[in-house]
Amino acid sequence: MPYIVPPLPSPVTEALTVSVADWSGEDYQRVSSLQRAVASETLADLVLRGDERILDIGCGDGFLTREIAARLPAGFIVGMDPSPRMVAAADSGPVTSAGPRFVRGDARRLPFGRCFDMAVSFNALHWVPQLDEALTAMTAILEPGGRSLIQMVCAADRPSIEYTAMTVAHSAPWSGHFADFSTPFVHPDPAEFADVANACGLQVSSLTVRDREWDFGSAAQFRAWCAVGTTAWTDRLAEPDRAAFVDDLVAAYQSVVPRPGLFRFMQMRAELHT
Repeated sequence: MPYIVPPLPSPVTEALTVSVADWSGEDYQRVSSLQRAVASETLADLVLRGDERILDIGCGDGFLTREIAARLPAGFIVGMDPSPRMVAAADSGPVTSAGPRFVRGDARRLPFGRCFDMAVSFNALHWVPQLDEALTAMTAILEPGGRSLIQMVCAADRPSIEYTAMTVAHSAPWSGHFADFSTPFVHPDPAEFADVANACGLQVSSLTVRDREWDFGSAAQFRAWCAVGTTAWTDRLAEPDRAAFVDDLVAAYQSVVPRPGLFRFMQMRAELHT
């Protein structure tokens, strides 16, 4: 018999304890081929019985949440994201006996009790600077013996696109707009991640790190992707200034990669259990 989803908080009234960028679900769908390809590789290796009760933290537009739902004939999945427009885009699709259902929520203060036996998060938790709080919250919603799968950008020797955005933000002519701006991301050191997870109640079963690259084909396509993914910065700017900030970011990033349109990042994949 399919699992009955626990009562869900309202996606409209659920209060968030952190200020977040409200990414456009429609824009994300248009430029998210990278995120979907990377996460789909991980899903291909994800072993499921089919009766799991899963929470997808940082579900975005819900594409991957639905992919998992199709593999849960006797289970259920809930997708959660802090962005109202992401949740609206995710919630526009069909719902089956396995879900998915979608809610707004803060990864640091998950609005659920201990009612899931698995949690997943793909390319999202590096946008939660308080990663230890998110991992502690994840532990709190997992039943004993629960497991989780996390995929996120981690630390690397070369500057990341997010680090480059911070460098641009603190340079002329942008520094005046970012005087009180806190870094909106975290790139954990894989060598230290197990200790962080252990302190939050999770044990690392396996951890792998891959040096990844994605060729957008042109600087223009890379710029379009950056325009969607940098709203944590551009939301602080007047509309006419946002395109110029993204242009400066793309130009600055050219010193990191060998050719325009190429994007490089270090990806950490961790399997954990309570």
